[in-house]
Amino acid sequence: MSSCIGNIFTRADLTQVRGFLLHGAESCEPEAEPYHTRLKNGHAAIYKRLESIYPNETHRDEATAELSQALGAYESVYTEIGIKVGARILYQLLLAEE
Repeated sequence: MSSCIGNIFTRADLTQVRGFLLHGAESCEPEAEPYHTRLKNGHAAIYKRLESIYPNETHRDEATAELSQALGAYESVYTEIGIKVGARILYQLLLAEE
């Protein structure tokens, strides 16, 4: 296999595709941590900050609920976009097979 083709398969990584689609460049290194670890680490800092801003548990719970609702909206939108992008790529691959 030529090095040109080998390079294509080296870049055929979900993180590379994500980086290109979001940022327009192959700038992302593959994530080494599993999804659950990345999610846990991602939310730890913001919830710690909410605890310092809202020492009152009721107010903190309200802020946490609002944050969760906003994050849920992002999750829904980006999941839908991801499915549509995947379907579009699959469609293009199927057309190329003909």
